Order: sequence, then C-alpha cells, then structure tokens
Amino acid sequence: MAQEADGWLSEETLSLWKREQARLKARVVDRDTEAWQRDPAFSGLRRVGGVDVSFVKGDSVRACASLVVLSYPELEFCLQVAKQNRSSPPARQPSRCWKQLRAPS
Repeated sequence: MAQEADGWLSEETLSLWKREQARLKARVVDRDTEAWQRDPAFSGLRRVGGVDVSFVKGDSVRACASLVVLSYPELEFCLQVAKQNRSSPPARQPSRCWKQLRAPS
C-alpha cells in the first residue's frame, strides 16, 4: 500500500479501510439466530469476547491483534492475548494476523 512521504497512511488506504469497516459493521448480528440460543436448557452466556486488529500508526504492514474475554454478566476480566505481527491491510487478508494469535498455555 502506498504511504505518504511523512509516514502517514495515504487517503486511498484510509478510504479502503473505512469501506471495509463499514462492510463488516453491516454484517453484525445483534439477535439470537441459533436454535440452541432459544433452547430452554441453555442457561445463558457465561463469557463474552472481543477481537481487534490495529495497525501501527503510520505503518500499513505492522499490526497488533488482541483478544479479550470477560465474564458475563459481571464483565470481569478473564483473559487478554495480544500478538504483534506483519500483515496486509484488513481488506486484503483479514485473518492473517489473527491466525498467529494463540492463547497462553
């Protein structure tokens, strides 16, 4: 990806990433969709997690993937895993950096 001379990402790259974020946002599901979620035997969620992949400011190659797990509904911290890696921008290879992420043994 092209970068401007001062090290900031080009407008083209930023625009590409913003479009990819909007595309992914449109795919978010905010309701129960699976039969097991409606099964009376299902006692509810006990853990929730979130994932983020962020690129180092001014660099379209170095990225950091993070996973955080919280208890639910208390939202108390359970686990955090982070891994820095070289990767392509999300629109090209969204899972490359994530595949390198592993929970501690």
